[in-house]
Amino acid sequence: MTQDCFDSLATADVNNRLPKGIHVTKTDDASDLGIERTRCREEGLPWGYLYLHNMTVPVFERQMNAYNAAHPDAPHACFVHRSYSYKQKTERGGVKKELKPTISGLVFLQGTTSDLQAFLRLYYPQYHLVKDRSRNAPASITNAVMQPFMTVLRNNPERVTFLSDPFEKFARDHVKLRVLTGIFAGYEGYIVRIDRDRQLVFDFGGHAVALRGIHKEDFEEVRESTE
Repeated sequence: MTQDCFDSLATADVNNRLPKGIHVTKTDDASDLGIERTRCREEGLPWGYLYLHNMTVPVFERQMNAYNAAHPDAPHACFVHRSYSYKQKTERGGVKKELKPTISGLVFLQGTTSDLQAFLRLYYPQYHLVKDRSRNAPASITNAVMQPFMTVLRNNPERVTFLSDPFEKFARDHVKLRVLTGIFAGYEGYIVRIDRDRQLVFDFGGHAVALRGIHKEDFEEVRESTE
């Protein structure tokens, strides 16, 4: 069999695995569009995260706000993923809407890994940064990834789901894609059908996270480097 035949079979195999209903742009080389839009957001320090006892999160937030106000030259921005929960208000009916942390005790802090570790050792020695399981090192999420993630969580937290399975599991039978349009331009992951909805599953500091409402964006296939 000739090399051209091998190339044709490989192309057909990839085409069969591309998600249906998703606009994927074919490129010979990795497009600069998504990468350049990502770089525009890259200014700013990365983020790490830790888990606290859920009851201590509001106290920790207040203390971090006070610390940041007192140290404007070396702040560590603090972010907690919250969403609404609903429960019956009275025996007669009615629903009470309450904004609560979505992931119990999950808190994000902005800063390089070394700076955050030094900060925690000095002020909160009982807390430690969570490790990225794939790197066996403290997770570090770029500001370019974190900013649109926080925007969606503030406005539409129901679009984001933290998954229990490792990110690597979703590589099976899926083609890795890069988002080219919208605020998530530059994100890379797999389009996976979850709860009858096509969602982007991406690696978020060692967690697999699914994002709804992205199937209408433009994508391109990610060409993995062979070097």
